[in-house]
This record gives sequence, structure tokens and C-alpha cells, in this order.
Amino acid sequence: MSFRIELLVAKHVSGAADVLVNAYALPPWNENWSLEAAAENVTYVLQTPRSVALVAVDEGKVLGIALGIRQRRHTGPVIYLDELSVQPDAQGKGIGTALLSAMFETARAEGCSSVWLISQRGGALSEFYQRSGFAMRSDLGIYSRSSG
Repeated sequence: MSFRIELLVAKHVSGAADVLVNAYALPPWNENWSLEAAAENVTYVLQTPRSVALVAVDEGKVLGIALGIRQRRHTGPVIYLDELSVQPDAQGKGIGTALLSAMFETARAEGCSSVWLISQRGGALSEFYQRSGFAMRSDLGIYSRSSG
């Protein structure tokens, strides 16, 4: 499989939304995204100042996406990786790794001290991120409160 990493632009939004719908429908997430909600999510990141949006494409088909936001922390600028998703039938072919590498290259080129993300503490995704050089922080938790 050959693919290229490019900047995600408006023409990729529909394909990027399809990636989110398909990737999140499977375990471990089992989420029921609509194409409309997924496209809104991708568009929101594209419209956010200082965003970094990358896409893996093969012959015009979007195979994976990486969506991040540059932020300033006490240690300096960082990139928060909001989404890294690959079409289920394209997983295990180096696309996620290539997107992460491109995100790190972008971070380095822009003087960012790190890339950080939130994901599951165990399972295949955790193992993937750890193989990619991420370390799990034991001093942080994710807190959520529903508005309903």
C-alpha cells in the first residue's frame, strides 16, 4: 500500500469524517458517530487557530488523520494530539506511525517541546503509543461531568 501524508484541507473533510465514523465504531470505542458530527469535529479543528491537521491519502482516498492543536505550556509550546484515526481496513500498515512521525516533525519544526494525547490506559492503542515513544503519566487523570 502506498500513501502520502499531506496537510488536511477542506477537500479532505468528508473522507476524514468517514475515517472517524469507521474507526470509532469498532472496539474499544464502540461509538456511534454520524458523518455530520464527525465532519463538524474535523472542520472545527481546521478552523481553530494554530491547528495541525494531517491526512494520509492513497489515490485520493483518505486512509487516516491526525488532528492537533498547538498550545503554550509552562515548558514551552506543545502540540495536543486530539485525534489519530485510521480506517479499520488500513490499520497495521504503518499509516498511524507515519502520521505520528509527521506530527512530531511538525512539532520539532515549530519549536514545540512535546506532543501529548489522551487515550486508553491499556490495550492495543496504549501499546501502539508506547511503541511510538509515548510514556503514560501516572499523575494525571481524566475527569468528566455530564451536563444532563
